[in-house]
Amino acid sequence: MRNRVTSLLRAWAGSTDAMVSVGGCPLTAAMVSAVGAVEVAVHAWDVAQTCGHPRPIPEDVAAELLPLARLFVTDADRPARFAVPLDVAPRAPAQDRLLAYLGRDPHWTDNWK
Repeated sequence: MRNRVTSLLRAWAGSTDAMVSVGGCPLTAAMVSAVGAVEVAVHAWDVAQTCGHPRPIPEDVAAELLPLARLFVTDADRPARFAVPLDVAPRAPAQDRLLAYLGRDPHWTDNWK
């Protein structure tokens, strides 16, 4: 699966001007790739935390994804798709700012084990 996802992302990244339709909305392939990158990184963090095997989002990746998340996730998405943003220090690591913007507690751990 990892190989297929990587191939798909490479194809999208190589065709930045290509248009695709998502839910009847025309979007560039680059835009779809950017949204996908935010989704994959943050949901991978969710799953790792839940499984008790925390894996941080690399600082450089989180720093690139944060402005994209701010572009894609608006007040209209809250609270239906995302929780309200949480407060974090302005100089907190990019991962913490990204997760908090998307309504996740960067220090959350699943204690169900």
